[in-house]
Amino acid sequence: MSLVCVHASFLRVVEVSIELKAYLPLFISFYTTYFLLLGLFSKVTSSSGMHETKMGGVVIQVVTGDITKETTDVIVNSTNNTFNLKTGVSKAILDAAGPTVEAECQQLSAQPIKDMILTEPGNLQSKRILHLVGISDPQNIQECVKGALKMCARKDFKSISFPAFGTGQGNVQVSQVADAMLDALVEVVSKKSVNTLRLVRIVIFQTAMLTEFYNSMLKKEGTDAQEEDDTDAQEAVTDLQEQGSLFKPFENIGTKIKSLFIRSKDDKPQNHERFVFMNKEVDPTCFHICGDSQAKVDEAKQWVKDLILKEQNSTSITDNAIINLSNSDRQRISNMINTMGVRVEQESSKDKLTIVGITKDVLKVTTEIQKMLHRVRSEEELNRSAELASTVVEWQYQHQGGQYQSFDLIHNFHLEQANESKKQHVKVTIQGLMYKVTLPNGPATDSHGNSLDIRRIDKAAHDSLPQYWDAMPDNSLCQSFPIQPATSEHDEVLGLFLSTCQNTVLKIERIQNPSLWRSLQIKKQEMDSKNGHQNNEKRLFHGTCPLIIDKINANGFNRSYAGKNAAAYGNGTYFAVEASYSADDTYSVPDSQGQKHMYLCHVLTGDFTEGQQDMIVPPAKSKSTTQLYDSVTDDPTAPSMFIVFNDIQAYPAYLITFI
Repeated sequence: MSLVCVHASFLRVVEVSIELKAYLPLFISFYTTYFLLLGLFSKVTSSSGMHETKMGGVVIQVVTGDITKETTDVIVNSTNNTFNLKTGVSKAILDAAGPTVEAECQQLSAQPIKDMILTEPGNLQSKRILHLVGISDPQNIQECVKGALKMCARKDFKSISFPAFGTGQGNVQVSQVADAMLDALVEVVSKKSVNTLRLVRIVIFQTAMLTEFYNSMLKKEGTDAQEEDDTDAQEAVTDLQEQGSLFKPFENIGTKIKSLFIRSKDDKPQNHERFVFMNKEVDPTCFHICGDSQAKVDEAKQWVKDLILKEQNSTSITDNAIINLSNSDRQRISNMINTMGVRVEQESSKDKLTIVGITKDVLKVTTEIQKMLHRVRSEEELNRSAELASTVVEWQYQHQGGQYQSFDLIHNFHLEQANESKKQHVKVTIQGLMYKVTLPNGPATDSHGNSLDIRRIDKAAHDSLPQYWDAMPDNSLCQSFPIQPATSEHDEVLGLFLSTCQNTVLKIERIQNPSLWRSLQIKKQEMDSKNGHQNNEKRLFHGTCPLIIDKINANGFNRSYAGKNAAAYGNGTYFAVEASYSADDTYSVPDSQGQKHMYLCHVLTGDFTEGQQDMIVPPAKSKSTTQLYDSVTDDPTAPSMFIVFNDIQAYPAYLITFI
């Protein structure tokens, strides 16, 4: 930790003259120390069922949900003094964890213990369960939360989930519980000794309680933590006084503070509250300000803030491609952190980076990261196109006397692209050797004249397109056709829309994309066979932005521009059961004329389960198999939405324009 001890009375004049230092000892007996954490509380952000804020490097979330489904390192259980309470939240946790946890609780309860025990998680997804003796008043709740957080620091746990203590049988007012728990967080998290925590979640089962916690968070938004009689500051001042060097920190205070933000290559950050990017930790500098009055301390704080803001800049990048940065990309960012002294922080949503530091360094780092993201997006688009091509065509090669072997997805795609473009030749790499392929029927020849046979297999040659589709020109890959009102096709689509949404429909267009349609049919055949049933397809709605309609029509749904508005159940493409949900302006974004757009889609939902935030693929169907679910949903018993992670699992059948 870089520590600067300064007296508020002289911060304004120290750059002009240091002769005033002779008067400083007169104020030593009057000082009160304040621990300054600039911007301790971030702005509270809200989404469906969650409110989030930050204190330093710790994310604090208040969410509605089931605590037994939490994936944090520690789940907290409020229980009785024999650790076997089987009512309320405690019953839910013990039932979900299984009998081995109950047996461990029984064993530990027989030992001399205080008011908490730590057990294995059993069937839960956490690393440990922390069992606390039940509490029913705000003061004890606050102490209990503090104890749990300090335990996490001692054990090097990085995340913890709490229930809302005392709101059940304890009958404590929700507002008091919220204040007590958040006050405990402020007190513990602001201590420099707590340096492992990164995420604290308060999980509320009853949605109505969320408002009280939100109000408590707002009361603390944008405030500074304040401690009286900070021991570290007292010792620092005492040591300086005894050494006769009480004024050394002031002799070049402007240069000293500026150097805190422009580190030399050998300047290594020390331990304090840590900001984390990937595995790299960067520590802020703390200022302990001593003054003979609150007014002078406040004046000094403002002076420091102004100096910091003058030198410092911050910018944010929000992009789904951040999630797919490679290990080498992450290492390059870590190297820039080391060499430039910037801070790069990845938000809890994982698709947002914030870069903080000196303005010129922030600009340089931001430019480099944008280059990485552009490359990642290009690679994602290439892989997606290659995967799509592989569903309809397969290029193969054959050594003389051997069996035909398939090209990898990327070479398969490049061969098909060249064939469609009527190119005569294309170069490919086969088993490390460069070959020149003569299209469309081969052969492939290397530089020594050795040749391989080549063939193209059209997987969709026998797949028929819908009979009700209109004829398309041979050179057309995609086309939209207006559906005439009063036809059975128009009435069917309109009826599905109006069953839950009363907006006025202006027109309905059928999207005809043979390649996408065939890919969907091949995927459906595969899913029907794998799942042993044919109930794998649903018709669902997807609101969209007018700027990407042409992209969706031509290339289908793409996770790089889908799911930007909500990702509570995974980083996939979201589809709604009811049109009324997708009709919201958040999803169906109005154009300049106020018109909105929504797709009615064929979606292969297959076998599904409940999704979770940050999922990039569906989970496995069981622990004993590698077979994954086909999609996820918000509620498997009564779904209102489905999320797919494979772009060829959905086809944009109709585009509905409405107001």
